Amino acid sequence: MESRQEAKTETFKPLNTPIQTAQPNNMVYTDDKGVQHSIYLPQGTLHTASDHLQNKRWDELAKFEPYTNQGYTEDDFRAFREVDMEQGQEE
Repeated sequence: MESRQEAKTETFKPLNTPIQTAQPNNMVYTDDKGVQHSIYLPQGTLHTASDHLQNKRWDELAKFEPYTNQGYTEDDFRAFREVDMEQGQEE
């Protein structure tokens, strides 16, 4: 009789295509006036936007364009890979 672990291993099938990764491309926040905003984050801007949010720099966050379901492009995934490789070389 097979154990449960053996059965799980047998049914696992690796993906045929690699998983592409990108940073989130939008942020939703509520400003100091209680107004909710949804902003678009081009690749590489997540850290900056998060820093503005944490430090309540509403005027800086307002400079980001509104999020209108921009989605992701191949360039977004490429940009993430390049940043990820650069960070790996620094460590």
